[in-house]
Amino acid sequence: MTAAKRERLETELARLVIRNMAAVMEREQVRRGLNKVEFAKLCGITAPSYISILEGKANPTMFMVARISWNTGLTLHHLIHGDDKTPNPS
Repeated sequence: MTAAKRERLETELARLVIRNMAAVMEREQVRRGLNKVEFAKLCGITAPSYISILEGKANPTMFMVARISWNTGLTLHHLIHGDDKTPNPS
């Protein structure tokens, strides 16, 4: 595999992950009845970071993704893939 093809695949995967995160986080925000600023605070991130995720422009670190997972009770799998309905154990 060429370096250019690998880079393109990595970029596509990153976009898919961000899109899934945005969809899961937005659904969770609505489900909890919070506005964007309140939900960002719950997640442990800034409102601009949350907006950036929603717009698909973010490049969150694994630490940030883990923090969002921990603070919201969503599994990492659910947050990244959007198909796991099981919350993290307390």
